[in-house]
Amino acid sequence: MRTVLLASILHEANSFARRAAPLAHYERQGIFRGAEVSERFRETHTEMGGFLEAADREGWQVVTPIAVPCAPAGPMGAEAFAVFRDTLLQGLREAGQVDGVLLALHGANVAEGEDDPDGAIAQAVRETVGPDVPIMLTLDPHANVSERLAMAVNGLTAYRTHPHTDHKETGLRAAAMLTRVMERGILPSVHLARGYQMRGFDSCRTAPPDGPMQRALTLARGLEGQEPGILEVSIQSGFVLADVWHVGPSVAVTAEGTDPRFRQMAEGLLRFAWDERRNDTVPMISVGEALAQARAVPPGTGPIVIADFGDAPGGGGYGDATALLRGLLDAPFEKDIVFLPLLDPEAVRAARMAGPGARLRLALGGHTAPQHGGGPIEEEYEVLRFSDGRFVHEGPYTAGMIGNFGDSVLLSCRGVRIVVTTFQRNIVDLSQLRIFGIVPEQCGLIALKCMDAFRAAFAPIARSMIACESGGVSSRVQTTLTWEKVRRPIWPLDPEEVVAQAAGYTT
Repeated sequence: MRTVLLASILHEANSFARRAAPLAHYERQGIFRGAEVSERFRETHTEMGGFLEAADREGWQVVTPIAVPCAPAGPMGAEAFAVFRDTLLQGLREAGQVDGVLLALHGANVAEGEDDPDGAIAQAVRETVGPDVPIMLTLDPHANVSERLAMAVNGLTAYRTHPHTDHKETGLRAAAMLTRVMERGILPSVHLARGYQMRGFDSCRTAPPDGPMQRALTLARGLEGQEPGILEVSIQSGFVLADVWHVGPSVAVTAEGTDPRFRQMAEGLLRFAWDERRNDTVPMISVGEALAQARAVPPGTGPIVIADFGDAPGGGGYGDATALLRGLLDAPFEKDIVFLPLLDPEAVRAARMAGPGARLRLALGGHTAPQHGGGPIEEEYEVLRFSDGRFVHEGPYTAGMIGNFGDSVLLSCRGVRIVVTTFQRNIVDLSQLRIFGIVPEQCGLIALKCMDAFRAAFAPIARSMIACESGGVSSRVQTTLTWEKVRRPIWPLDPEEVVAQAAGYTT
């Protein structure tokens, strides 16, 4: 019987968020150790769920020291990073000899004092197990992949969907690679190439059937068929809000042998990313423009959905920016408007003290960084109902996982219902509305804080979807942010002709 270690430590970090994520940030979502991992993840649509399914099928004895679900925020706190790394390594040491490792990381983690915690974790695992034990890795396609990370593992594969609905399938792919390696006894390696840009492949969006990412994935599958020794061609678009040297898109070819063509294949796909760098299938507009577009949507069934990319918790946004809410309050136009979530623990406590049905004056939201997305909105609010904030993902995004807003309240002001929470959370699931008694299918307009991930759940019910930028710290067009650590030259920070020359690209 083979012994395989399974672990996941997932975090996407916004370098520009001024607060580091402490250990308590992850404890709210859940940190699972030992037997808890199998109990919690076995029936979930996650990488770990895929690992466990493969282990059951292959008859592996598993070691599960730690699983940390993804809860994007600012940089991972130094204590949290140390606890997660040390728990994983201690589990490895206690297991003794293992035959393989399946590791789920995000790839866009940044920690206090460590710009490449994903690479550091993978390297530490490699040093612990030695050079001959195969390590297979899963990543989010928004990963910034370092050479340290690629060199520490024998193979990697990133999700092939965005919104990410193939977490489990990605875990199963990694497990299949590990099975092949353990059966054949041939250790593959990762041939990595990184582009001269900060973002690429249309931010890995796969909803447009003819978009850059879908076409790149088709090219990748074609490359895999060219050589029997190629196990995987993985595409990562990068995460631009990480101020690190290795930011940006990359292509990783997992293959047996050292043929230089493997690196050439990866570089060819990166040239495709360069050629498609301006092909952005979701153009960003202002809050005012988004509201004007919403007013022009013809009547119909299902809600209009406006997504605020600028203050998206999934991109490390603070979650309390108020620009979009201010626009809705100043000029409401739809019946049954819902806005969520707004982070304001003090407002939740005040509403609890006042009780259901109370009316109270609050300075709501906008406390963290008023210059990024708007300050507090002082109005009279009616308390509608409370929730403990716990929800279970219905899917298709990580179905079966438990999420938590913390103690929360549903307020109303000028015809707009507002979900106010204690913890910042991305909006990716309809259950996040249902726990407040909101029927999302019957809403006129839903304004939410999220980047593209909301589309998986909301596209089937929406009559229109609009993306906007509020000016928050997760904004893709944020001109007030300064990158200090990225390698140069790089697009779009430097002139195209300078970048093209450095990359060796010709027209």
